Amino acid sequence: MVKKLILFGIVLSIFLGNFQAHGQEEKQTAPTLPPARKIPGIITEDSYPNGCVDCHINYVDMKLDTRFSTLMKLWSEKVEPKLVAKAQASTPKDLMLKGKHPNADAALKDIPAGCIVCHGKESSTAPPFANMIHNIHLIGGEENHFLTMFQGECTYCHKLDLTTGHWSMPSGPEK
Repeated sequence: MVKKLILFGIVLSIFLGNFQAHGQEEKQTAPTLPPARKIPGIITEDSYPNGCVDCHINYVDMKLDTRFSTLMKLWSEKVEPKLVAKAQASTPKDLMLKGKHPNADAALKDIPAGCIVCHGKESSTAPPFANMIHNIHLIGGEENHFLTMFQGECTYCHKLDLTTGHWSMPSGPEK
């Protein structure tokens, strides 16, 4: 009987010791959080307040002309296969892209609003704008200029009105 009492005491002390240890673990302090990310237009200044037309410029020092008028001139002859593949991935299943862009000079007066005339959500002739633009700008890793030069920052295109919480995309003529 004495042996049983001693054994019961040992088991009870182990149980109570574990119970107290678990209680102490729950009282630990929360980890220190990192500082907030510097989000352009929300936490820091927005270097590209006009969206598309502020990024798609002629980078003379890099010998890289990304203006839409320059791109459209090239695309009217031939769109590079990698770009066609990204655009094709965002089209309705029954639409096959031809690898050339039709003349769209009128659209250059108000970018991207002019583009959405043909690249609307329900378009049967062109990839829907939102899907196509996200595929073009966010896929391709190190080969993608938007990811390498602009770090894929969403607020360079999408603008948040800090008063209303409304998101928008600015539109205007190329620079």
